Amino acid sequence: MIDLFELLLRGALQVAPVAAGTVFISRGQYHYAAATSFMISFMWWLNAGTSSGYQSWVYAAVYALGASLGALLGMWGSRRLS
Repeated sequence: MIDLFELLLRGALQVAPVAAGTVFISRGQYHYAAATSFMISFMWWLNAGTSSGYQSWVYAAVYALGASLGALLGMWGSRRLS
């Protein structure tokens, strides 16, 4: 069960900065866009070496759910900062 929660969180933490960065770029908020771009690159780099160990449809679905949650969190967070 910990593995599923870790995947959910990992997906959310990767997509949230993407959603926020999209809003920041569209509004011309360069400092926020730069910060989120850094977070995106950093999270992708960290994830690249560890995600390959999960080889199941259940894991893939939980990861995708986390990514969806991350999009919503990114949208919410960017609206609060804008």
